[in-house]
Amino acid sequence: MGVAMFKKYDQNQQFLLPVRLDSFVPEDHIARIINDIIDAVDITAIESTYSENGSPAYHPRLMLKILLYGYMINIRSSRDIHKMISTDTVFMYLTAMQYPDFRTICRFRSTHLNSIVDIFAQVVTLCKEMGMLGAGKVSLDGTKIKANASVRQSKDEKALDKEIAKIHKEIAKILDESIEIDKEEDEKYGDSTPYEMPKELVNKAKRLEKIEAAKKKLEEEKLKKINVTDNDAKIMKHKGGNKKPSYNGQVAVDDKEQVIVAADLVVDENDVHQVDPMILHIWATLGYKPTILLADAGYFSYDNLELLKRMGIDAYIPDNFFKVEERGKSKWFRKSIFKFDEEKDCYYCPANIMMPFTRIQKRKDKPDLNQYVCNFCSDCVFKKACTKAENRTISRDPREYLLDEMRGKLRTDEGGKVYLERMYTAEPVFGQMKQNRGFREFLLRGKEKASVEFLIMCTVHNIGKIDGFVKREGKNWKEILKNGIEGANLFVVDTKNVVIGTLKHFFNDLSVKYVDFHVVMHKI
Repeated sequence: MGVAMFKKYDQNQQFLLPVRLDSFVPEDHIARIINDIIDAVDITAIESTYSENGSPAYHPRLMLKILLYGYMINIRSSRDIHKMISTDTVFMYLTAMQYPDFRTICRFRSTHLNSIVDIFAQVVTLCKEMGMLGAGKVSLDGTKIKANASVRQSKDEKALDKEIAKIHKEIAKILDESIEIDKEEDEKYGDSTPYEMPKELVNKAKRLEKIEAAKKKLEEEKLKKINVTDNDAKIMKHKGGNKKPSYNGQVAVDDKEQVIVAADLVVDENDVHQVDPMILHIWATLGYKPTILLADAGYFSYDNLELLKRMGIDAYIPDNFFKVEERGKSKWFRKSIFKFDEEKDCYYCPANIMMPFTRIQKRKDKPDLNQYVCNFCSDCVFKKACTKAENRTISRDPREYLLDEMRGKLRTDEGGKVYLERMYTAEPVFGQMKQNRGFREFLLRGKEKASVEFLIMCTVHNIGKIDGFVKREGKNWKEILKNGIEGANLFVVDTKNVVIGTLKHFFNDLSVKYVDFHVVMHKI
């Protein structure tokens, strides 16, 4: 029987020629795309934050590359990234065999929100220059992402006061015990040994400081509850009904290649107030507003429909009761089957009985409602299917014509088809983030730091789309990179055409209130 032949296996062999780092990385590896993109983007904003004094820092491009690649392959912990740059050849290629420690990585990620916003915008600009964006059809969607905090740490004022009192009592006990220990050690060692604050006392003091800061914010912002671990996070309901301290990640996704063209992280559980700021994000990043906007019922409001109509955006946003009424599963007669007569200013019920205008319902910060009441319900054969009240009342918002127009559009074959596109434009983006990249919980605490993480993940998503597009279409995208990438930097002017800042300034600076869109959009 012959002896099997094997290739030479020698772990101690020496290389006769120097080996290039990139020889360990395949030509079509996504790390090369990350590397080339970050080499091309303008990082002046990041570089300006570094001091000329002291020892040289690790290059910001190096830090961006390892963060983006880490998030791309579901490695987000700064400690895990630090470990990988010592053991993984792709990370070694990206760092050029330099080894920043985990504290440096964590600090870089935590302190560059505005810079990450700019990197995101430049990557979107690259997608636009490569022909990856469509004709302006954009879908909005939001998802709840758990904060780095426990639901048990969300407390009301009474619970905070109780814990503050408890910690004060524990600190007093530790101090008393420390005094006794000090006396014993003084007798044994004299004055030669310096004493440190007991570790448990330090921990209690830090905990007390966090709780008192949380209580101060709760009182200042008039909140019912606040999370001690992450003061900015809010309790939000996730799918399945579970409530957790969370943030609401908002994205606007172009229909052609699922490129995220705008992103934001908010603390509102409801999406209804996100339409106008997200349009501003889109405008600031792309340089133009969307032509068609798709969103689910969470974004529906008369204010939003008015805004979109004024801006000339063709919107497809159903109201909360649209699907219920379409399925015919409403418990009572649906409002939609009551016919409104604009000329006579009345409704006609299903029994064809007139319901005249009866009274006005006053509302704060909203238009008053006109109410129409039927006076013949007691004798009506349909009463049990219509109302359990003495008389059926219909309320009408003066802007209800917008709802009627939207429902009419969605009920057409073309409108229904357009709206369904949202399901495979925006919704898959969050599936890819959460399922493929494991982004179900933030590592960093506080809205600003969590926003950095979210924007990194959105940037990673877009780079993944670039990778797939290049491989599928065979685009010579490096020619585009040679000219560099510029993020949109549009200016906002007031009614007197005086420049008051850039659009980016308005969503980077949380202290600045959003300006009126119909003024801004037509004055730029």
